[in-house]
Amino acid sequence: MKFGIQYALGDPKWTPEILAPSVVKSFAKSAEDGGFDAIAFTDHPAPSALWVERDGEGVADPFTSLGFVAAVTERVRLMTFVLVPSYRNPIMSAQQISTLDQLSAGRVTVAMGTGYMFGEFKALDVDPMQRRELFDRNVGIMREAWTKGEVSIETNGVVAKPTRMLPPVVQRPHPPLWIHGNSPFGTARAGAYGNGWLGMITGEREQITKTIRTKPIEDLDVLARRIDEVRMAAESAGRKASDVEIVVMGLWPMIDVRKGRSADQYLEEIATLEALGVDWTISLSCGDDTGAAVETVQWFARDIIGPSRS
Repeated sequence: MKFGIQYALGDPKWTPEILAPSVVKSFAKSAEDGGFDAIAFTDHPAPSALWVERDGEGVADPFTSLGFVAAVTERVRLMTFVLVPSYRNPIMSAQQISTLDQLSAGRVTVAMGTGYMFGEFKALDVDPMQRRELFDRNVGIMREAWTKGEVSIETNGVVAKPTRMLPPVVQRPHPPLWIHGNSPFGTARAGAYGNGWLGMITGEREQITKTIRTKPIEDLDVLARRIDEVRMAAESAGRKASDVEIVVMGLWPMIDVRKGRSADQYLEEIATLEALGVDWTISLSCGDDTGAAVETVQWFARDIIGPSRS
């Protein structure tokens, strides 16, 4: 099992001090030294005031944040969790990601989703009703820019005749693309071209599925069916099922050393996920206290990641 950690800023009870450079550096180095495989920042460039007031997560620009992490680490992967391609011009996004891939010596993983906050789309001058069409268009253009190095495009508002992608990506043909989505839209695209599928266990929390506009995965039985759908989609596209890594979030929505949950509970659940064929788990660290955030990463690495690999 591989382990990713979303930066503590994502805690709805985050404190501004969590973005102090010394704290981000300590968190990132503790995660890397402890054996975490990826550090992630999410993508909400224009959250509504109402969403923030109702316990929406804290956010920061993912490219800037991951660039900082790249400079203070050497091994850990840098993950967008998750990027909404529809928010931005795809040529610009491709260039931002290729730059980050260069400056990190090829450590970028791009987890992507269609987005769900309609107010955010509108604030960014994007039609939320076109978010799926824009997702397909933008991801297609980004993949072409990375693989060909030069693109000529004239489609749906994007005109590039010809345009060079500089700097080139380090990873070939491009950084790993993980598709986030519980619905057939997400599983189909993960199977068709994704390097990973990112599924979210929602439990019985109906409000979550409504808020993020996703299909529920109530339990591990449903998760197993979704995994089968991804594998079948990959095989239908002429790929191997093993070409798509299975990534799961939501089993532990937020880890916090102060909660007192035993390491044995985590280890039992990790074994269960591995039996289902899960390759990665992604969790969020608490962020209401800077010391607790760093201590949580160190504890999880020492008491769960280490023993899970022994």
